[in-house]
Amino acid sequence: MTNTNESNWKKVIDNILIYNLYILIIGAIFLGISFTLSINGISDLYNLFQKLWYPLFIPSLSLFFTAILLEAIFNKLIDRKKS
Repeated sequence: MTNTNESNWKKVIDNILIYNLYILIIGAIFLGISFTLSINGISDLYNLFQKLWYPLFIPSLSLFFTAILLEAIFNKLIDRKKS
């Protein structure tokens, strides 16, 4: 019973992290396009990116790197228990 409960939680968290990764990829593409347009004199998209930086991209980056760090720590602990 607990195994299926744990796997459901893991699936939910994995889905959240996948959506988070999509946000980061779209943000990187958006940054590239807005930066290129900004060099050519159209800075509206770059200004929009700057407005979205703190409320959207910083938490997304923080969640992404925190998840990677926690996954590495849990895998290291699980490997030690198996040895």
